[in-house]
Amino acid sequence: MENQNHSTAGSFIHEVFSALDEAAIGYCLLREYDDVAVSKGKIEIDLLANPNDLPMLPSILASKGFVRLPSWGYAPHHFFVAYDERPGCWVKLDVVTALRYGRPIRKFDVDLAETCLRERQHKIPHTLSPENEFITLLLHCLLDKGEFRIEHRERLRSLRKSAGRDLTVKRRVTEYIDRYSNFSWDDIEQAIDHEDWDYLLCRQAAVVRQLRGSRPITSTWRDLSTRLVRTLRPLLFAISRRGVSVALLAPDGAGKTTLSRELARDNYLRARVVYMGTNTDSASISLPTTKWLKEHVKSHRSSKLSLPLIAFKGLGFGSRVAEQWYRCGMAFYHRLRGRFVVFDRYVYDSFLAPQARTFGKRLRRWLIENTCPSPDLVIVLDAPGRVLYERKGEHTPERLEQQRQVYLGLKQKVSNMTVVDASRGADEVRRQVISLIWNCYADRVEGPRRNGAHC
Repeated sequence: MENQNHSTAGSFIHEVFSALDEAAIGYCLLREYDDVAVSKGKIEIDLLANPNDLPMLPSILASKGFVRLPSWGYAPHHFFVAYDERPGCWVKLDVVTALRYGRPIRKFDVDLAETCLRERQHKIPHTLSPENEFITLLLHCLLDKGEFRIEHRERLRSLRKSAGRDLTVKRRVTEYIDRYSNFSWDDIEQAIDHEDWDYLLCRQAAVVRQLRGSRPITSTWRDLSTRLVRTLRPLLFAISRRGVSVALLAPDGAGKTTLSRELARDNYLRARVVYMGTNTDSASISLPTTKWLKEHVKSHRSSKLSLPLIAFKGLGFGSRVAEQWYRCGMAFYHRLRGRFVVFDRYVYDSFLAPQARTFGKRLRRWLIENTCPSPDLVIVLDAPGRVLYERKGEHTPERLEQQRQVYLGLKQKVSNMTVVDASRGADEVRRQVISLIWNCYADRVEGPRRNGAHC
């Protein structure tokens, strides 16, 4: 199954590169991507692209399911992310139009981008020539990462051997090293052969000084302007890229709470879960007065007509309404930050409850139902009552089937509702739900560039 997932993800990525090739986009891989990362649920691919082709890139990638993410404060990077439901894998393209290095700010220019694209190796996907790959990978490890990871060490050793066999490659590498660092080829050759990576890292500061000294004003300006833009990112998200809210509804036993936790742990969604039910023990967000009021109502319940009980019940009424508004407010705050919000239960659950008998309960229900904003997407996890009963053993199959039919009936009232078959395996359900959420987000962001609508 794992090999099949690798094959599926590889096929999707090949389709993406083929589409770029057909559109004559000038690009090449900066580093080899890890196909084994499919098992971890994500693949990250670093691309160098011709800046003249950048305007066409979003439309091409959107047709393949990619969403362009904000890159404020991360120039010259452009981020594109897609979710491939078949293997359940995220694919991120980190596209740059210039080669810049430094941490935490990419501020040091290396004038190699045009050369790298001109000398790329023509295959799908296009890759760097050995000499260009060697110098870009060396600077990436030295200046961006501050470390030489195992996979990068192996690749540098392989490229160093290639340079030893090909005099042309060795001459070009030596030329680049003289231009962009204070190393000599002999120093690097010995360090790689003896695996003395610490020696290379000790020279990092000297390389930084050399690159900064070549363009001091430009480097300083990039540093200051980038830090300012990164500080303004929350405001920029609030203005132009708000997050998406999703309500998860289901009868007991459908796996709703487990799924919401999985969405919170997902690599790219990292959703904020907001529990909207009445169980105070399950609440992820609640007012500090909720449990206090609950305890005092319970302690005075024996004296039904006592003034303290009436007072606490009145306060409890206002507290429950205020708490739901507070939860909606926190969800709105996360959306302003560009985050995904998953509601575990929502006000639509009130359709399951029996008709309120007292005026106070009817008023509370009306206030909550009519003042909580509608989520962008409503997902109902559906399974037969007998299946739900076998999973959790709560209620009866008949009662669970009745709940199920009420949720299915919401389709007539909630236009943005989607039903997901929850009788399947948990992983399959999770992948479909993530795909639905990402498609909803993509439709909002990409709009006309995508075919069809999901949200």
